[in-house]
Amino acid sequence: MSNKTTNILLFLTQGFEDLEAVTTLDVFGWTQYREHLPRVSVTTAGFHKVIKSRFGITITPDLLYPEINPEDYQALVIPGGFHSHGFDEAYDARIHELARSIHANGGYIATMCVGILPVADSGLLKGKEATTYPHSRHHDNIGRLRKAGAKVVSDRHVVMDDRIISCDGPGSSLEVIFLLMECLLGHEATKEVRRYMIYDQ
Repeated sequence: MSNKTTNILLFLTQGFEDLEAVTTLDVFGWTQYREHLPRVSVTTAGFHKVIKSRFGITITPDLLYPEINPEDYQALVIPGGFHSHGFDEAYDARIHELARSIHANGGYIATMCVGILPVADSGLLKGKEATTYPHSRHHDNIGRLRKAGAKVVSDRHVVMDDRIISCDGPGSSLEVIFLLMECLLGHEATKEVRRYMIYDQ
């Protein structure tokens, strides 16, 4: 086993979607189930000392935004969330800069649901394939992707282009994180974690 640790930054906004955040922590947590698996560290971060999800989880993040050094991370994960409960802060220019910095350093960006929209606003999706949640009552998520120059994909639940992963909703979050794991840790380690979780044989 390599002593090198893969570092992932999980950025949480107010009103984040519970399953999408927990999936990241849980699946990568399973890499600790056997000592021979690659080492992974997931660091939670946000703008606030206390972050509340849409459906009841309260998180005290490991880092606040000013403490983040983008060069420390090989991936950025941005779950989606509910605009009615504070997700609008995801469109802050500081998130755009964070995404651009980690991507420019060769890192991956994994998003779920509307978590792709701030990445689109950052300019990283021009000419690239992406998808998002299509059922919002008050927001045209697909239109926002198109306006940002993305090539919208509607016939796949999960899309990856140029190290940027997007999906069409919370139900696809496991696929997103296993795809990110395969990109970061390789096929064999990912296959083994899937087996331990009885997600795939």
